Amino acid sequence: METKKRVLEILSDGKNVSGSQIAKELGITRNSVWKAVNGLRAQGYRVDSLPTGYLLVADENAFDEINISKSLKRKHKLYIYKKETSSNTVAKALCQRGEEEGTVVVVESQTEGRGRMGRSFLSSSENGLYMSIILRPKIQAEKCVNITVACAVAVAKAIEERSDVQCGIKWVNDIYIGNKKCCGILTEASLSLETGGLDYAVVGIGVNLCPPKGGFDKEIEDIACGIYENSYPCGFKAKLCASIINSFFDIYEEFDSREFIKEYKEKSIIIGKTVDVHVGDKTVCGVVTDIDENANLVVTDEKGKKHVFNSGEARVKI
Repeated sequence: METKKRVLEILSDGKNVSGSQIAKELGITRNSVWKAVNGLRAQGYRVDSLPTGYLLVADENAFDEINISKSLKRKHKLYIYKKETSSNTVAKALCQRGEEEGTVVVVESQTEGRGRMGRSFLSSSENGLYMSIILRPKIQAEKCVNITVACAVAVAKAIEERSDVQCGIKWVNDIYIGNKKCCGILTEASLSLETGGLDYAVVGIGVNLCPPKGGFDKEIEDIACGIYENSYPCGFKAKLCASIINSFFDIYEEFDSREFIKEYKEKSIIIGKTVDVHVGDKTVCGVVTDIDENANLVVTDEKGKKHVFNSGEARVKI
């Protein structure tokens, strides 16, 4: 763990701690402590220098590790970045270095945010929450879609917990408020050739908290929305981040029970709708008649034939 994070952990208790005490505890020089403190200040933390040591002054409205951590039900390692290509890219690099399950990467602004099918995901403003969760699940690769399903349920529940809106889920990975999308989820995984299972999975979550200044880009303004129409409440971003983590791991710890699939189906906004389902070069048109016990989409075409999809893109026909 980098020195700044170790110093931050010590100061997070809200007590005045001398530089010499920090240096002794971490086995570093006082000059290294001073550099770490200045690094934290550069990141936006307020660290006061007192005659007797350093004091971290918490801002309850700040989006930082302190405010996220204090709302967490479990201990998680957090990496928070001001700007990166994407949280998934950072998380995958950490996985390849052996990062543990439960680690969360948060990026305040992404320069190369991505959605499913390789699409770009608008994520360059402070009006969104962009995060990735690192997992090392003991499941076969074909069940990876259930991680996305579990996450969709978790995000919907977290948004509802922290705001006064109701969410729906569009198969397989989009969270809707009304008839507009407020969140997308992208799960990427690495296959273990030895076991046929997953070496790791990274679940990327992008939530629109409110529209960016000037509104959404023209190509998405009719389909995108934020949780709030104008601005979100002070401290909301950190609380929502923690609630998503809590809600996801509540489900993940009971993953084998598959109870989340029932909740997923209950929140579906696509059952009963006429859709075009695209899988590669193939397109099937029909009515969504079910989401089955494996979270597969069941579509019945005009001839009465049932088609079952475990992947693809469903577009609702107006």
